[in-house]
Amino acid sequence: MIGVVVDSGCDLPDEVKAKDNVREVPLKIVLDGKEYRDNIDISTSDLLEYMENKFPKTSLPRPPEIGEAFESLYEKGYNEILFIGISSGLSGTLDQVKSYVRDFSEKHGDSKIEVVDSKNISVGSGLLAMKAIELIKSGESFEGVVKDILGSVRKAKVFFCIPVLKYLRAGGRIGKVTATIGDILDLKPVITVGEDGVYHSVSKERGMKRAVKSSVEKLIHFIDGNRVLNIAAYTSDKSEKTMELFRMAVSEIKAAGLSHIITGQISQSLVCHTGPGLIGVAAILE
Repeated sequence: MIGVVVDSGCDLPDEVKAKDNVREVPLKIVLDGKEYRDNIDISTSDLLEYMENKFPKTSLPRPPEIGEAFESLYEKGYNEILFIGISSGLSGTLDQVKSYVRDFSEKHGDSKIEVVDSKNISVGSGLLAMKAIELIKSGESFEGVVKDILGSVRKAKVFFCIPVLKYLRAGGRIGKVTATIGDILDLKPVITVGEDGVYHSVSKERGMKRAVKSSVEKLIHFIDGNRVLNIAAYTSDKSEKTMELFRMAVSEIKAAGLSHIITGQISQSLVCHTGPGLIGVAAILE
């Protein structure tokens, strides 16, 4: 039987994470030296309240936490396991998992493990995992699932925009000069993850409304008339201003003739690097 493991940065919907053959490894948030498990030990509202005056940090999962996910699947008979994680260019989690898997494979000689770098972030990675889960449900072999998912990495894309750049700057994920100039001019970059697995700005817009519209436009351009397997729209929080922009993004997607939109919030570990007000859209092609 085939199981799927993801890290919490993939932002899988709760109903998908609840499946018997799916496990999630939580990333960590560090506030004043104390660690909190992503989506478990802290709420987004509490995190954002902390972020009003301080910058949080994030931390990688430890081997026992990774092991809990893999071992629990193996004990249930899932000896073929696919791990899909957020881009190795944005997090060291994938390397942690690869290191653990070497020991796991030696311990369980009948196991088959494949570790996939999604070259993506948030639900962009999650859509890839969701495709794998559906392939498994359809009866596809482990080798077939792995081949399909590896070939689908470039078929998944996420675009997002945020109102302030100081959190990306603090985390070293965007240039300090770029962030400072952007804040002064009220420029909101539309950001994606490139084929190299790191952040790239694909446009700069004056104000969040234009940035949200541009994000959707970039996604529609990525789709370019191809058949869409799944499409999603996510936020970092549920404040009134954020939800107004979120509803606008959903309306823009529907106006392009796309429906059945998966919606949700990004994990707290990702909020640490974006702050409040994020609007993200993503799609995976058939």
